[in-house]
Amino acid sequence: MADSIKCPNCSGNLIFDADRQLMVCEYCMSSFTAEQLQNTIVPEAPADSDAGERIHRDGAEENIKKGLGDEGVQFICNACGATVVADQNTSATFCAFCGSPAIISQRMTDEFSPDYILPFKYGKDEAIKKFFSWCKGGRWTPFDFVSQKNIEKLTGLYVPFWIYDVNSNVDVIGEGVREESHSTGSTTTVTTSYYKVRRHMNLIWRHIPLDGARRIDDELMEAIEPFDFKQMKKFDPAYMQGFFAERYDQTGDELKDRLLARIKGYITEELHPTFKNYNKGVKIKKDNTVIYEPDMKYGLLPVWFLHYKYNGKDYNFCMNGQTGEVAGSPPVSRLKRLVLFFIVLAITVAITRLITGLIMGGFVG
Repeated sequence: MADSIKCPNCSGNLIFDADRQLMVCEYCMSSFTAEQLQNTIVPEAPADSDAGERIHRDGAEENIKKGLGDEGVQFICNACGATVVADQNTSATFCAFCGSPAIISQRMTDEFSPDYILPFKYGKDEAIKKFFSWCKGGRWTPFDFVSQKNIEKLTGLYVPFWIYDVNSNVDVIGEGVREESHSTGSTTTVTTSYYKVRRHMNLIWRHIPLDGARRIDDELMEAIEPFDFKQMKKFDPAYMQGFFAERYDQTGDELKDRLLARIKGYITEELHPTFKNYNKGVKIKKDNTVIYEPDMKYGLLPVWFLHYKYNGKDYNFCMNGQTGEVAGSPPVSRLKRLVLFFIVLAITVAITRLITGLIMGGFVG
């Protein structure tokens, strides 16, 4: 069954209004907070552990593989009775017949049950404004890029993320090199000094997000960080009403190489300012750093997406649905470039003729 949350007053479908942060009924115009609707269709989730622990229990790997294998499963819309067909990772969608929001609660149980959800703060109207600003009102983009047809493709999606807390004990030993020059008359003396350098510190990171969906661009997701995790809430499917959602197809353990690469980058960022007195750099000779096993939680984070194909290439626009940060690479219209070229050429020719005329006129005078 594909579920949806109903209005307590008229039984109409409720939609989460991100701008108002309320559940709104489009029929009787009633509004409710998510807390007022708690337990309406909340999937039954294990109460003894979080997702990070559940994927490590006996039999979890088999359950995950089985869950990811239910490709093309059909569900019944509880609003009109039509069949909803969803791919293997979709957990929230819309009925193609009546337009009702459909939450596939069977796909959010056991190992796939999220721990947290970060609700959308920006609705579609604000996302459209950000989109226009991002592509500068179509100044260099193709004429049809900012058309209503493309804007309608803008989709609000809850992306599955693994969220890590990481502790580390950084301990590095190296050699710092410093050069100083002294001039006496026409003679310059360069003195090179070598120093033993050691840095020892405890570093802690909270809420490092890595998306767990293979088909979503990792670089785009990193480009729209950070998310404000102070606004994160215990998972409640009420916030999913009116949006699409996916579940993970990569476990938190599978992403640990990516996590480790980010942590090493963060450590380098912390160490670099402490080496500024060594103007010729520091060469690390021994690294005893320990990065401890991370604590991980599974959460759904809000993203607005727009996919566009131009001249055979794929382009993506995305916006952090909670902070408004945007990322992507808009296509550049060849026609507009050509028009600009001829405009610049015409102006150049006109200026050249004017200057030539003035010079020749001066000689004649």
